[in-house]
Amino acid sequence: MTSPKEIPLPEPDDFLSESQWAVFMALMDTVAPAILPPKSISSSATAGNENDMSVLRLSEKEYSEAAGKIRAAVAPHEVTAEMIEEYLKERPSENPVFEKVMKVVLSGLPPAKKRDLKILLSVLSTRPGSLILTSYGTPLPQLALEDRTKVLEGWRESRLWAIRGLFKSMTALGKLGFLRSSNSFAPLTGFPSVPKEWVATSSHPFEFIKPATEIETDVVIIGSGCGSGVVTNRLANTFGKGVKVLVLEKGRHFDASYFPMSQTVGLSAMFEAGGVVESDDGSVTVTAGSCFGGGGTVNWSASLQPQDFVRKDWVETYKMPFFEGKEFQECLDHVWEKMGVTDKITPNHGNQVLLNGGRQNGCKMCKIVPQNTRGQPHNCGYCSLGCANGEKMGPVNGWFPEAAEKGAVEFVEGFQAEKVLFDEKKKGKKVACGVAGVWTSRKGGETVKVVIKAKKVVVSAGTLWSPVVLMNSGLKNPQIGKNLYLHPVNFVAGAFDEDVRPWEGGSLTTVVGDFEDLDGKGHGAKLEAMSMMPSFALPFLTWRSGSDYKLMAAKYRHINQFISIVRDRDTGYIYRDPHTGHPRVSYTPSDFDRAHNFVGVLELCKILYATGAREIHPCLPGFQPFVRSNADSKKTDKAFKKWLRKLKKHDNKPPVAPFSSAHQMGTCRMSAKAKDGVVDPRGRVWDTEGLYVADASVFPTASGVNPMVTTMALADWIARGICEDIKGELVDGKIPARL
Repeated sequence: MTSPKEIPLPEPDDFLSESQWAVFMALMDTVAPAILPPKSISSSATAGNENDMSVLRLSEKEYSEAAGKIRAAVAPHEVTAEMIEEYLKERPSENPVFEKVMKVVLSGLPPAKKRDLKILLSVLSTRPGSLILTSYGTPLPQLALEDRTKVLEGWRESRLWAIRGLFKSMTALGKLGFLRSSNSFAPLTGFPSVPKEWVATSSHPFEFIKPATEIETDVVIIGSGCGSGVVTNRLANTFGKGVKVLVLEKGRHFDASYFPMSQTVGLSAMFEAGGVVESDDGSVTVTAGSCFGGGGTVNWSASLQPQDFVRKDWVETYKMPFFEGKEFQECLDHVWEKMGVTDKITPNHGNQVLLNGGRQNGCKMCKIVPQNTRGQPHNCGYCSLGCANGEKMGPVNGWFPEAAEKGAVEFVEGFQAEKVLFDEKKKGKKVACGVAGVWTSRKGGETVKVVIKAKKVVVSAGTLWSPVVLMNSGLKNPQIGKNLYLHPVNFVAGAFDEDVRPWEGGSLTTVVGDFEDLDGKGHGAKLEAMSMMPSFALPFLTWRSGSDYKLMAAKYRHINQFISIVRDRDTGYIYRDPHTGHPRVSYTPSDFDRAHNFVGVLELCKILYATGAREIHPCLPGFQPFVRSNADSKKTDKAFKKWLRKLKKHDNKPPVAPFSSAHQMGTCRMSAKAKDGVVDPRGRVWDTEGLYVADASVFPTASGVNPMVTTMALADWIARGICEDIKGELVDGKIPARL
């Protein structure tokens, strides 16, 4: 096998009419337009319709200049004139893969947002309606490309939040769809579909059962992410085959032979809603794993323990002293050792830039980020689309295989858990007795309603879904779904003269922590590198026009991108969509938190300048990048300082400024008193018996670091308590059935 196995894109919900779709594709053609040469220098049989106003037709001089810029952008990778022409003339509306990708992404929108999109596109398809949103009074598909670009710019500058949000949403969709579907981008930039040392491998041979309409087990665990993996492992190692455990996952398992997945299908197959979950007001895009292994399958391997000031806060403010105690540290150490966490890392170009630049600018907390890779170096920047070599010790490669070998553990994929079931009350508490849900087969879409009877129920469905399961179960605690933390992120990109090849090496292996405590209470920004998979990084680059974006994206092999990631003080909440029952995100980065983001943005720009970046691009629409000239250093320093002063005045206000989140925490908060949270200090849901939550949703606040290790340590702490509870109930080595 010379490449990973492939899966098809899912069939989308095609909810737009023909006229609405025409308007949508006209917008997409504006974001990533066809850029055509004069016929006199075209290498193809035709160079497009001379009268087509939806393409950008360049003069011979302009086209030669654009081609020259691309040659410089992809050097030392060699390209032909035909490759450049193919890239420039590629057009979303003529690419069936783009159409399919976009329909899949739009299928994941909540019904209310689908309705709003249909209304918007219908308005833009008529002359009177278009006048409302464009000032042209002409249906948008009939406008010339130049005028469509002016329409988008007008949206960006609108006084109305919703209209400014349209600019960000539409340009982000166009950029994302272009990068996921392009036939020309990879050949042009030299981006390989797999790491250079890729070989075909297989992961643990998990067996997934087809559930009957009724199943009995001892412990049922909803979800298969980092919390679930640790709980399952602890149960199996404690009781062996004496306690039956059933793990339920709503997503699918993919063997390592499918990894890394392609840019086209990976987000749809492995992430919640295809990787595009927007907050209600469009200010934040949330990325969450939705496959077997959850976030542990798609994260970037970063393994950081919570800082002392966070643990102290959880002790002093939230009155849970065990967070500073020996036992919780033992849980952290257990997780650390089990995964073979190592700092034997050789940073790639981007991560080394962060280290070097931070130190040059006087930062004292420039560190290697340990990785959960069995003590081995891990040079795979593709891990956000699945770890092909199985080195990343998340649930799938470490915790579950050992549990399956030692205990009576079974797995179900494609199972949407709807609610926890309860039987009689005991001492005023509702007693969990199982789970109800719907199983969908992988092939054919067969569905079966299933009831699982169990003595213990562990909800480990993640910060988005765990509160929804509890809400569906009839629990009335008003704290369920509240206290949502997201670690919001802003972005800065740097283009270098040297050949960076950003896909090589580990994704996130260094950090600058000097700005993590800006308020003296543990709130501030960390500076980190990010995954440089094209569909992860390049959609956040600022869009100024379609031609500008295409030329900027072509610089990919010379680009490093970085994040200013904030431990947020202020929260949002999760609630159920009234039509689908799926989680909806209500969250807007507060002025307090985004001010910390902006400190990080400024410091990243200084780091890029110190390390010689040719171009510095804060990903903030409406602001021009800094481009280093060949003038003497004094003049260049003066120009950079002047540019930086302008940047300080620009700000990062949503909804136009892109904010993203890959860390969701807190919606089933752990608390010392029932009125303050959802679970007690051992993860038991308040006012219930036999029901636990074990995932990042139990965090009292944001962790301030990549939450995997904290999630696993808390899950181990909770699992130890579950094991003690079970031991107290055993009769002849078994949990007795409830009467």
